[in-house]
Amino acid sequence: MSQDRRLPTLFHSFFNHAHIPLLVVDEDGVVVEANAAATEALAVTADGENGILDGFWRVSANAVMRMLEAVRRQVPVTPVMARTVLDRLVEVDGFIVDKDGPPLVGVLVTDRSSVDDAQRRLKDQEERYRSLFEWSPVAMREEDFTAVGVWLERLRSEGVTDFTAYLDEHPDEVKRAIMGIRTTRVNAATVGLLKAPSVLAILRGFRDDELTPDVLGAFRAQFEVLWEGGSSYQSDFVGVNFLNQPFECRLRWRVPHSNGALDLSRIAVSLLDMTQLRATQRRLERLVADKDRFIASVSHELRTPLSAVLGLSEELAQRWDRFDEDETKELIGLVAAQSSDLALLVEDLLVAANLEQGRVTIERQIIDLAAVAEAAVADCRRTYPDFAIGDVTGAMTGANADPVRVRQVVRNLITNAIRYGGPDIKIDVGLDDTPYLTVADNGKGVPLEQREAIFVPYFQSTGSARVLGSLGLGLAISRELARRMDGDLTYTFRDGESIFRLELPGA
Repeated sequence: MSQDRRLPTLFHSFFNHAHIPLLVVDEDGVVVEANAAATEALAVTADGENGILDGFWRVSANAVMRMLEAVRRQVPVTPVMARTVLDRLVEVDGFIVDKDGPPLVGVLVTDRSSVDDAQRRLKDQEERYRSLFEWSPVAMREEDFTAVGVWLERLRSEGVTDFTAYLDEHPDEVKRAIMGIRTTRVNAATVGLLKAPSVLAILRGFRDDELTPDVLGAFRAQFEVLWEGGSSYQSDFVGVNFLNQPFECRLRWRVPHSNGALDLSRIAVSLLDMTQLRATQRRLERLVADKDRFIASVSHELRTPLSAVLGLSEELAQRWDRFDEDETKELIGLVAAQSSDLALLVEDLLVAANLEQGRVTIERQIIDLAAVAEAAVADCRRTYPDFAIGDVTGAMTGANADPVRVRQVVRNLITNAIRYGGPDIKIDVGLDDTPYLTVADNGKGVPLEQREAIFVPYFQSTGSARVLGSLGLGLAISRELARRMDGDLTYTFRDGESIFRLELPGA
């Protein structure tokens, strides 16, 4: 290539030192000139062997050649986007350099890879945030409050200054404003929380049956926040799902800013399901209350027999010589009865604590159920000499159980009948599919809805008066002990009798 076909010397220095890739190609697409920036960007040199096509991917190179051919024909063209062999996105523009001979075409290459990278990053971020929204375990939705904003501005223009007073006078306005809210996006967690048949069902808008007074109150509070220019809100309320079931939730609500103003068209709302948490909280509160009642009850129940034992003992110790033999026996009997009550209370407390901690041991052996029952009856007769407790009926019955625990269960059942049942108490043993023992009394029985609750610790039937010496542990302990021995304890009311039935494994 002759010197007169090259660029004038005046521009040579500028051409070579420009930071933008510049090339000159001849009619065959051979690179005549390439500055350092072009060599770096396209990996081509002006050695007479490289064509401009070598600097681009094949598809991009064809587009570049068509553009350069149009430049040679002096047809108006627009720059083309192309990708270099080094995988950089560039914009390629061309212009005539020399019209005297075969036309040389100047090529200007502008790097657009940073824009491409930015767009790719933006797309990735959009996909990431879309995924976070869609798959978030928290119910999220986007709502358009534009109509609410128009309503508030109209009220201002009409001279309303006290928005709270206005809503007090026009309560129906809240519901009308809610109906103007559009839900534009919801995630899967929202569909699950609301038990909605589909996303579309939520996007259709708020349902009349879900606008309970609690929900209306939450929306009213949101409108009041917007009236005051606030951009965030939080409250707990009870909503209603698509199955008309209530659920407890915590709503968080935030309005984004755009160009220095609140953008009511994109309010972000999250609903955190608090139903299980609130239920657990209420259970814990009940447990704390039960604990307080239990401590008070234990203190009272222990103090009563202790006071009796202490008072009677002091009376005997200080005035022994003033009582005759019958009076002394009566006082000693009272001391023994109160001491027995106290011992049973302490035993129930210890067994209940050990059961809860899994420290109760069961020593199984073959026992005569009738004989163990008779021993329990004897215990109760000593403790309650004024009550008529019937003899054990039924033949000798073998069972595989712990005799100490069985005796405790039978004693608790008889004590329960004495305290809450009728005057006629019957104990029977026998063998059906398994060995059994029943304790029956002719009391009025336990209300139907409480027949399982009586086996819950510290429960006291509402159908009976409070009984001193009772903590509501006996039946709960008895059932648990029966089940630890692979048996069971049940209650029925039949033919005017309350019947507790203890079943145990056979011998």
